[in-house]
Amino acid sequence: MKFRILSEELESAAAELSSCGIALGEEVPVESRTGAFKIEYNGERVIISAEKKAQFFYALKLLADEGLPKVGKPIFPKSSFGDLTYMLDCSRNAVPKMETLKELIRHLAVLGYNTLGLYMEDTFAVEEYPYFGYLRTPFTGEEIREADDYCKRFGIELVPYIQTLAHFGTLTRHYAMDRLFDTGDILLVDDGEVYRFLEALISACAKYFTSRNINIGMDEAYMLGRGRYLDLNGYRSRFDIMAEHLRKVVEICEKYGFTAPMMWSDMFFSQAMSAQYGDDLPAHVAESLPKNVELIYWDYCSTDERHYKAMIEKHRVFKNKIGFAGGAWKWLGFTPDNRYSFASCAAAARACAANKIGRFIVTGWGDNGAECSVFATLPALLYCSRINYGKFALNASYKRSFSNLTGVRFNDFITVDLCNRVTENDDVEEKNSANKYLLFNDVLLGTLDTTVSEGLGKLYASHARALRRAEKRAGRWSYLFETQYRLACVLALKADMGIRLRKAYKAGDREELTLCLCGLREILKRLSSLYAAFSAQWERENRPNGFDVQDLRFGALIQRIQSAVRKLEKHLANGDPIPELGENLLDHMGHGEAFEIDPDQCEWRWRRMTSVNVNE
Repeated sequence: MKFRILSEELESAAAELSSCGIALGEEVPVESRTGAFKIEYNGERVIISAEKKAQFFYALKLLADEGLPKVGKPIFPKSSFGDLTYMLDCSRNAVPKMETLKELIRHLAVLGYNTLGLYMEDTFAVEEYPYFGYLRTPFTGEEIREADDYCKRFGIELVPYIQTLAHFGTLTRHYAMDRLFDTGDILLVDDGEVYRFLEALISACAKYFTSRNINIGMDEAYMLGRGRYLDLNGYRSRFDIMAEHLRKVVEICEKYGFTAPMMWSDMFFSQAMSAQYGDDLPAHVAESLPKNVELIYWDYCSTDERHYKAMIEKHRVFKNKIGFAGGAWKWLGFTPDNRYSFASCAAAARACAANKIGRFIVTGWGDNGAECSVFATLPALLYCSRINYGKFALNASYKRSFSNLTGVRFNDFITVDLCNRVTENDDVEEKNSANKYLLFNDVLLGTLDTTVSEGLGKLYASHARALRRAEKRAGRWSYLFETQYRLACVLALKADMGIRLRKAYKAGDREELTLCLCGLREILKRLSSLYAAFSAQWERENRPNGFDVQDLRFGALIQRIQSAVRKLEKHLANGDPIPELGENLLDHMGHGEAFEIDPDQCEWRWRRMTSVNVNE
């Protein structure tokens, strides 16, 4: 179906959406009107009434997927959430190129998202602080304004998601920034220089973004007040310190027009639900938050609607507005988990709709390296678009819509998840980071060998075949599948290599050790192919700075396997011992010699995957 849009402004914007399934031509005239969201057809033209511009482009996508409504029977799409946001993490090394950002914006436009959040810890330029974002290729003010203008073409609001308390770990390595910190990555609150620093950040956001919505972070500062602050001020309750700091940050926000800032709720919520107060929160504590602050309850880790409902109810102890943030899982390595995203977001959306939560945020975090492409989560982004309109089934309608969006059949595209599938069954509770920890788990030390069984490589060989078939049919998205295919090829040999090596070494099985030696040499060849595919994916989507971390990690992995090859060659030739393989392993999950064979681990930290030795 080809649309002839009767508004020059809307037609100009829609002309950029051809890669997302929107085609322009003379076939169907489309008129735009202002009013409650409605799609109707009078036999001659389609009339789209919309309160927000973003609804117009969602309506085009709906028409392209489902066809014209019957004459005299308009469609009234009813959304559950007034604000549907996608938040992209730009601070875990992968700072997207402008074209990547624009391609994401185009996809969000046809999916009906009306807000895009840019999560930026120190990846936006702040003139007064040259070490803020130093060598991290931060967004310049001009780039943010360009992205802001592009969002406006489609009725999308571009919103800054920043930090004003913790998560400043990358700054702590700069001597010029040292004095701003309490302990770890947490700022020294109640310090004049810290508030001058925060005002510089917030004023920069006011200059770069036209939106006057902002998320000020403040999450996961669990050691607040326990470092230099304690030395300077003595002991104070973390809750009181947080409340006082929040009031000061809100005052700065208000100065620059951010009159209703959002913040992550966990620090206040965890304090409110602490053993000190239980469920009987004193009135002075409940009322300590500025009333114009919106608390964002974030939760990605349950598929139980009752869990979300109970947590939302507990949040109501504060009288503030509540928003919700779930996730399109892309933060556990190279591989997404769309399947778990479907289940967790569905449960959360039902709970949020029942409790009339107005803001639903889909986060795309990039913890510990941001190896996974945002576009690998397109199945989850489409799904969250549909559940906003009450469509929860992964049915033929969903699959048709996905194919129109991407040009790829859903059953092919969803194979992008396979490197996180470590069993044959399809239980959505099996979220894990197997794709990453099996790659980086050391073949000699084998700290994570206790979680998996010998033979897992066969499953990854099957995954590799499925990914290769999908890659051939993936069109412009084939580069995503090339990376996953190459990863599966490595894991087909490496997933259980440590187990095989240790077992054969202790048994003195030279034949098996010889096979392992051949396997290690082949892993090195396959790692070269994986590195080439992954680096090409990164260079296509992201700025170069940040990939240095991947170079370091792949270099270490390759060197360790080369060390294993060298030691194994000496052992087979001369009988030289390999002490690492002679050690008895203890269970990774803390059960001593009783191994908990459970590959569904969500270990995302590279250091913990690789070694127990000092690596600071």
